[in-house]
Amino acid sequence: MSDKSKRGGLLRGNIGVMILTSGIWTLAGSMTGPFFSLYVLELGGNYVDIGLISALGALIRVLPSLLGGYLADSVGRKRMVYSMSFLLSLNQLLYAFAPHYEFLLIAISLDALWGGLRGPAFSAIIADSTRPENRALSYAVWQIVPPLFGLLSPYMIGVLMDRYGILRAMRWAYLAVFVASSIASLLRYKLLEETLPPENRRGTGLRKALRETFSDFKVTFKSLPKQLWVMLGVNFILNFAYSLCGPYFVTYAKDEIGLTAAQWGFISTIITLIGTGVRLPAAWASDRYGRLKFILPSLFLMPITFFLFMNAEGFSQVMMIRGAMAALDSLQGPAGSAILIDFSPREHRGRINAIVGVSGGLLSSAGSLMGGVLYQEVSMEAPFFTASALLSAGAVYALLTLKEPREREE
Repeated sequence: MSDKSKRGGLLRGNIGVMILTSGIWTLAGSMTGPFFSLYVLELGGNYVDIGLISALGALIRVLPSLLGGYLADSVGRKRMVYSMSFLLSLNQLLYAFAPHYEFLLIAISLDALWGGLRGPAFSAIIADSTRPENRALSYAVWQIVPPLFGLLSPYMIGVLMDRYGILRAMRWAYLAVFVASSIASLLRYKLLEETLPPENRRGTGLRKALRETFSDFKVTFKSLPKQLWVMLGVNFILNFAYSLCGPYFVTYAKDEIGLTAAQWGFISTIITLIGTGVRLPAAWASDRYGRLKFILPSLFLMPITFFLFMNAEGFSQVMMIRGAMAALDSLQGPAGSAILIDFSPREHRGRINAIVGVSGGLLSSAGSLMGGVLYQEVSMEAPFFTASALLSAGAVYALLTLKEPREREE
């Protein structure tokens, strides 16, 4: 088997390394992600502050993502991935020892800086390690396996929260993330292989990188096929809609429905299992029968689940509705990731991923701020109503404009 074939194997080479290291990171990271909004509240913030913190991170990420896209396509993928991973790992200590919610603004800003620089290279090294004939399946494995490492983590930290309090348990969780992410970063440094061909790599200084970043992006913009712009348009709508209410699922479940932290953690575990069960066969079928057969139905059904969540009563109903959301997301997730790469030329992927990251960051920033204001000043249901309407509009837009790729980029 050639080196290229090995790198293209679902569990070999870079894909295998990224799955393993992301799984280790997720083992601890799954303890903090589902409960971050509650951590902000415990540190003295309010619902608008939750949106402000999320918005700040998304906004600051914009410029680093542009620069990161240039660096991914010039100095290489590996160097950007492992170096920024180490810095992101160190940043977990700021979260762990934050004395007040305003301190989280510093932590989220640094997260956005390091994550923005890493993001395009992170996405590109995974995309480079897939092949057109099994791309959706490769993405499914990538999206399925790492979350399994953290399958029980949300429930375990939820139990600790109910016993020792949210603040203390979250500090422990962030310390665990620091340890796990340090191990993952070291493995990436040791085991990843560069995927950008040597002839396409060129050393660059910071001044030159900043000068050439925008000129190189002009070339990339001109090279984008029309259908990639359509796909980006669908992503723009979805990103804004999800950012409106993403931070408030857990607060709504706790304040309005009455769920405990342990119950929310258990639901997080269940939806990971559901996502695992749906994603792999959906991805295999997407590679064989086409992307749109899986993207469009989920886009039309997802707004219904938002409406049902607002009217849920008790643990069982929330679990079923969140499970349906996870199933729909898993139905279209690998196909959506794959179709984006299908339309993306390899030599521009770092910058294309940067464009996705920048646009998503700007929209998420606006959506998070708007969602926080709606949640606190209008009603708890307002962000979910607005998101449901936008998701419906995105589904109609995709139906009318998005087409199956005739040829898939390598």
